[in-house]
Parts: sequence; structure tokens; C-alpha cells
Amino acid sequence: MKISRRSFIALATTLGAASLIKIPWKPSEKQASSRTEGKIPIMCNMCGAGCGVYLVNRNGKMYVEPNLEHPQPGLCARSAAALQLWNHPLRLKKPLKRMGERGEGKLQEIDWETALNEISSKLKEIISKYGPESVVFTYHDFYAWHMPLIAFTLGTPNHVQHASCCHNASTYARTLVLGAGGPPTVDPDYERARYVIFVGRVLNAAMGMVQRLNKAREAGVKLVYVDPRMGNAAMADGEWVPIIPGTDAAFLLAMINVILSEKLYDESFIKKYTNATFLIKPDGTPLTEKDLGREGTDYLVYDIDAKDFVSYRKAKNPALEWEGDASGIRVKTAFLLLKDRAALYKPEDAEKICGVPAETIKRIAREFANAKGVIEDGWWSSKNANDSDAFRAALTLNALVGSVETPGGLYVKLGSKFPASATAATDKVTTITGGTLPPITAKRIDTQKYPAVPHVFDAVLDAILEGKPYPVKALFIVGTEPFTRDVNTEKLKKALKALDLVVVIDVVPNDSVDWADYVLPDNIFLEREELAEVKWTPHAAIQLSHKALDPPQGVDARNGFWAMMEIVRRTVPERAKAIGYTEEYADYHRFEEFEDYVKKKILESLSKAWNVPSGDIEKALNNKGFYIFKLWVPKPGPGTLSTKSGLIEIYSLKALDYGDDPLPKWKTPKYTLPSKPDEFYLVNGRDQYVSAHAAWTWSVSSLVDRRVWMNPKDAGRLGIKDGDIVELEGLDNGFKARARVKVTNRVREGVLFVYNRVGGRFSKLISGQYQVLREGINPNMFTLSWLEPLNGSTGLNSTVRVRRVGA
Repeated sequence: MKISRRSFIALATTLGAASLIKIPWKPSEKQASSRTEGKIPIMCNMCGAGCGVYLVNRNGKMYVEPNLEHPQPGLCARSAAALQLWNHPLRLKKPLKRMGERGEGKLQEIDWETALNEISSKLKEIISKYGPESVVFTYHDFYAWHMPLIAFTLGTPNHVQHASCCHNASTYARTLVLGAGGPPTVDPDYERARYVIFVGRVLNAAMGMVQRLNKAREAGVKLVYVDPRMGNAAMADGEWVPIIPGTDAAFLLAMINVILSEKLYDESFIKKYTNATFLIKPDGTPLTEKDLGREGTDYLVYDIDAKDFVSYRKAKNPALEWEGDASGIRVKTAFLLLKDRAALYKPEDAEKICGVPAETIKRIAREFANAKGVIEDGWWSSKNANDSDAFRAALTLNALVGSVETPGGLYVKLGSKFPASATAATDKVTTITGGTLPPITAKRIDTQKYPAVPHVFDAVLDAILEGKPYPVKALFIVGTEPFTRDVNTEKLKKALKALDLVVVIDVVPNDSVDWADYVLPDNIFLEREELAEVKWTPHAAIQLSHKALDPPQGVDARNGFWAMMEIVRRTVPERAKAIGYTEEYADYHRFEEFEDYVKKKILESLSKAWNVPSGDIEKALNNKGFYIFKLWVPKPGPGTLSTKSGLIEIYSLKALDYGDDPLPKWKTPKYTLPSKPDEFYLVNGRDQYVSAHAAWTWSVSSLVDRRVWMNPKDAGRLGIKDGDIVELEGLDNGFKARARVKVTNRVREGVLFVYNRVGGRFSKLISGQYQVLREGINPNMFTLSWLEPLNGSTGLNSTVRVRRVGA
């Protein structure tokens, strides 16, 4: 591979010189007193990973370096460029108020007091007329812990995150198979891994993963990347398997077919730790003691030694492959049903679907089984609105070869017992401050349409436009960008126009700023303190990101937590008072007192939960930036899981509750598929340096290629050369946009690739050298609302027609 001079300089800039910024070093007295001068532990929030790093001052210059003792040490180009975001030329400096029509980007500066009072006044009107549930907050990971406290104090259940365009598909799969939750709850044991398959994910956040994989590399781990595009990680080492978009489930089911038909599975593990031995009735439900007229409701298996149907909890030798009659009921083991399903995906048949040669599928399946490999369980993945089944198949494969909670397999993260900021029960709302509020009777709006959901923002748009199940009239967009995050941007524009109030809280002028009534400038993570759980580690650990800097001169940015709590207090003062937030905190300089009180309550909760003195925890947090309560160690298999059976459910009983298929299958994506020579799949993704805010920094912006990637064979066939300008037209919505082409063999034939969250930005506040952000395309502009039923996982990929329009 060759790297251009421009890219080389950008890379060197990002990882080195550009992060060395000469600025006054003014750590607060509280932080500086307890640590070595010139080195402050912080948690990077340039993406949602939250890696442990240091902000270092050396010879009057500042830079970021990894905290190598941290349970999640990570340093990628994003955190290296954090200081560039801190003093960004286009950073939002003061509150802004809309002066023109929404979308025009005509805004003028106002003072904080005016902005907060006017927002609160409008909120009072909306709540009086439509109820507090008409207010919605959407946000990214940084405010995930704070948001229930903010929303529930206001009285709305509607805090709706970005998950449907991120991890809903894999989270639904983890819920069905392992009883687990979001991506940090399960991940590969990289240190001991022997064979790792990544499906649709290309290590797009460091998360300490690269460092953890280094140990496995020394032992000869093999890495396999199944993706239409060769990501940066696949270039470094491993095998790239270029697959047709939207066919991951077929590929994985074919692997299951090979492993089952060739008996490459771990039979003892399957019998002990999965529900493969459960006996399934013709209606799809499992046989229970009640079905045979016995006392109890336990699921039954056929015990070979006892030659009888017994509780799965008591069976000594449960049959894996058994079919027969149980008191007049025809039953069959879940394992046999899985074999039947996999029989539909023989490698030769899967080849026709996914474009991967049958022999490649067989080889990878055998290598994976023989090595007791692990398939990464999914995060920001393929995005075809049919991905849940792919991750169910991936988790099933891990179970078949005995790679759950075992060395080199998937681990189930040890929880840190970090308390919630607020909990809404049927009788009351309880907050971390010890306050209580009356119960919230309205149901969160997206859960009514997508019951198996972490978060689905598209349901909010539906409610805005349709008024069902109840009206939504106010939207707070906090530290996130729906225009580069969510599907169906035309629908988003219509919804934003229909709202009575739109408030954006951000650091830089992302595109939503142009559609806001009010814009409030937020702090970045270097300017505030946050206590949080360490996400991407198997261990039970917490970390404290210390306040390292004040905003640059001329930037009147303030903590978004304070801004939102002030809006809440001014809108519903009695509710705010009930949780301990009073008028004294309107003085921004006193807000740290409230934050300190919240931190104290968190530490008290953790101290009690782990029987560790809170002073010991706080001392470690101040000195090292983290505290580990318990280390994860691999076991022969999982303990009791949070599934209905307590086992790994390769035959999902929770899916039956939802009316879903209990076994994975492949489904065709919902968007129109290419059928003509000038039609292509348009896929998008990220790498270790791309996020919505990191893209604003000059070094990261220089690294990112805004061109549309096209395979050389496709380019030759259409007479397109590297650097030519092409017009893309969405087959489903007719949207058109132009961009330059990068001809490269790093993308599969028939597929175009573009970076997500990078190109096609349009805010009127973008100026100067950052006009480069307008170049390229925003792939979300070509999508409609393709969402999986039940869990609302979205399809960010689409199909476009390509036409060359210039050189």
C-alpha cells in the first residue's frame, strides 16, 4: 500500500505535532493537589468509548497520551486531536437565537440568562397544553447517565438516544441469546483469543482493543474481517472477506451448517450451558412439567440415562438429538431444529446469496471451530435493517464451539454496580440525590412502537408528524447530530419544522444548529468532571475524568448538565427542589457544589455495594483516574444468565414472547437492490478516527477521505477514473448528490463506500478552511425509514444510480 504525502502529513499531524498546543496550564487547585504536576487523568469523549488517557503538560505544551495502567487504555486520532476541538475556530461561543426560518441558519448571539428564561417560558406553555411527555431529549453517550435525572425531573419519560442507528441490532441479539444488554456488556476476551471474526465492524473505536489484542498477536491469533469494505484494521493484518451487503446472516448460518454437519461443535458445553436440549412442541414453545401433568413449570429435556423426561435443572445426561412422543405431544430438541434451519444455508446455497465462495465459508468455519474462536458480538455494524439475525447467528456460533465466558471467547462484563441517576417506578421516581417525585404515567414514546428496543429516534419523528400516540412539541438535541446519525433526513426536516421548540446543545455548529430556535454552547470533556463506569473492559471498574481546562478565552461555554438542570428548574421549580436542585445553582460557579454532592452519593452507593471505604475509592480516582472493584477471570462457561432459562438460548424463548422467530434466519434488506450496470449498494462505515465531532478537527478532517470508493472493475466498466466527479441518485427517494471517486480494490465489486458522519455537511455557520466539511456526501440523505420490527434497528445502507458528470 502507498500513502500519499498529504495523508502522511495528516497522520503525523494527528498523532504528534498537532496535539502539542501551547496554552496556559491552569488545572484547578482540587485536581492539582493530589497528582503529579503536569499530568491529569481524563476520560476521552471524542466518541462514546470513553478510553482512559492523560492530558499532559510538558515544557509549556499540551498533548494527550494513553493511561497504560487504566483497564481501558486507548489513544486514537480522535483523542490525539481533542485539543483542536477545545480551541476550534468555529467553536460555539455564546448562546444563539434563531432570527430567520428553521433551516436558514440565521442566528444571533444572546446572553445565557435570556436564553434560559425564554426556553423555559416556551416549555411552560408546551407542558401546560400538551403535558411534559410532549418534550423529548435526544443525545449521545456522554449524557446517557445524566439524562434520566433531567428528563424525569421535568416529568417526561422521553429521553431517546442514538441506539437504533448504532447498536440496536446486536443489543436485541444479546438480549435474546444471552440476556445481556448494550455492547459493553459482552465482548471478546482479546488477550487470550486464538481466532477472531469481525462481522461488519472494523475496530471503529480503539476502546483499548488494539492494546489487548497485542498479547494475542504474539500468540498467533488470526483475525478475519467480513465486510464489503476493507477497513484500516483489515489492511494491517488478517483476512478480508468481501461480502455482499445485507447477507451477513446467510454467511454465518452457512458456518453453522458446516459446524453441525461435520460435528465440529463442543457437545459437552452445549449440553451444560445452552438450551439446545430443550424439547420443542409443534407450536414452537418448549415442553414443561405442566404439559405432562406434573407439578412445577420447569422446562423438560429427555435424559438418556433416566430414559425419561426430566427438568433441565436436574438432568444428568440430556439428549442433544432426540425426537419423539411425550404423552401424546410430538417434540423435538432445539438442537435438531437449529440443524433444520442451518440445512437451508448450505455453503453452496449461501455463496449465491452472499457472494463468498463456498470453499471459503467451509474453511473459515473449520478454522473457527478447531481454534475455538470467537465472533465479535457487534456494535456500530452493517446497517441493513436485517442485522439482528446476523448477530443472533454469531452468538449461536460462539456457543456451539464453547466460546462464552471461556478463555479467548466472549466475556460477560462484570458490572460495577454504578447507580442510576434516576429510576422511574410505577409508584414514584427516585433520584441519586435521595429525592423522590410522583410517578410518570406516560410511556416512553419509542417503546410503544418498538417493544424490544434500547432506543429508536425514528419513532419520535413519527410522533411529531402524526401526533400519535401523543403529541411531541419540543425537542432537545444534546451532543449529537441527527442529520449524520439517523435515517431519512427529509423526514427529519419535516419534523423539525413542525415542532414548537427546538434546542441544540453542542460544541461546534453541526447541521441541526441551523434548525434550532436556541443553541447553547457546551463544554467539552476537558472542561468538566465526570464519574463513570469503564465500558470496554471485562472488569468491574469506574473512572473519574478530571476537569483539566477552562474554555478558551472568548468562549462562554457552560456545562450542558447545568444548562439542562437550569431549564428544568425554571420550568418546574417545585420538582427540581424535590430532588435537591434549587435556585442557588443558577450561579454557574456554584454548580460544582451540586456536582460534588451527586459524586458523593454515587461513591456512597458504590462503597456500600462493594464494602470498600469511599475514601479509598476517591483517592484512587484522584491519583490514577480509575478504580477496579473486581477482576474478571475466564471460567469453563457462564453462570446463570438473565435469559428466561438462565442458559445461553440458541432457541430464544424471549423471541417467542415477542412473536419473533426463536431461531435466526436471513432476510433480504428492505431497500431496493441493484439490478442494472449503473446501480450500486451504497454502504458506509467508520474507522478509528471518525466521529461526528472529531471530524471537525483539522488533523482528523485531513485524514478522512471524502471521496466515494469504487472498485477498479466497476470504474473501468463505466469509464470512470480516479478523481472523477460522479452524481449519485437514490433509487428509493430520488435524492441526488455529487462527489469525487476513489478507485480502490478495498471495496467489493458492485458496492460503493463512503465514510459516515464526515461529508455533505451544510450548516451556514461553517466557514474558512472548514468548508471542506461540505465536500463528499452524507449517506443518510439516500435512505428512507427502513427499520426492523420489534427493535427498530435502522438501515443506513441504500442503493444508488451512478453517473459520471466531470473530471
